[in-house]
Amino acid sequence: MITEQQQTHYHTFGFLLTPGLLSQQEMHEVTQLAEQIWAENEEQEKNEERRHPGFIERRKGLHSLVSDERIYRSVKILLGADLIWVGSEGNISNRREVNWHPDRKYYRNGEEQRINFGQIKIMIYLDEVRRDSGCLRVIPGSHRMPMHRNLKKLEVDPGNRPFGIHGADIPCVALETNPGDIIFFNHCLWHAAYGGGEGRRYIALKFAVRPREEDELKSLEQYTEGIFQPHEEFLNSEDPSLRSLVEERALFSTGQLG
Repeated sequence: MITEQQQTHYHTFGFLLTPGLLSQQEMHEVTQLAEQIWAENEEQEKNEERRHPGFIERRKGLHSLVSDERIYRSVKILLGADLIWVGSEGNISNRREVNWHPDRKYYRNGEEQRINFGQIKIMIYLDEVRRDSGCLRVIPGSHRMPMHRNLKKLEVDPGNRPFGIHGADIPCVALETNPGDIIFFNHCLWHAAYGGGEGRRYIALKFAVRPREEDELKSLEQYTEGIFQPHEEFLNSEDPSLRSLVEERALFSTGQLG
């Protein structure tokens, strides 16, 4: 159960690390299923990564990651009860450096007003990761204006070292994790990874507040390919919590808001 202090931490700093949320046996099972998907889907490596969108949707044994009370209830506490499923990824990275960026680039002109649209990403690393072996680094508070906007040169022009130092030396929090630790972070939070070794494996789960404005729909469409075509495994799931997360998404393509 997410405590009041953890809620305050998440909303203030934009992230929350929950050590040991999943057991070692659960992680063993998750890893086995993930490896099956990667073996069956030899996606071509791009930019030193194999990226697989719609990842957990491909295995019923992984669907419980979404509806598991330790995750689903935590997301409800952090974002509110009215949620939609945005999607998942299962990636294998060989990149030594992932430069600073936010997944939602609301520093751009015309997008600043979206900064309060509640969106969350949950990171599940299948391997131990440390500061210098590719763990997630975050800049606390960068999910809010004006810091979110003030950091834009880190992504737009990183080669010029806009703050006079290499990206790896930017002040940050390094979220070192072991298998079973879970990271919740705001999709607007600036994050990076440095020193990653070969074959760094992770699964990402993504949720958002149910959109109430047309501009929020536009943001979902802009940043999430296939957002209006929910996976049939979720649409036809026997789990009502999974169905409720996707059943209105097809309507969004018509501009209808829930």
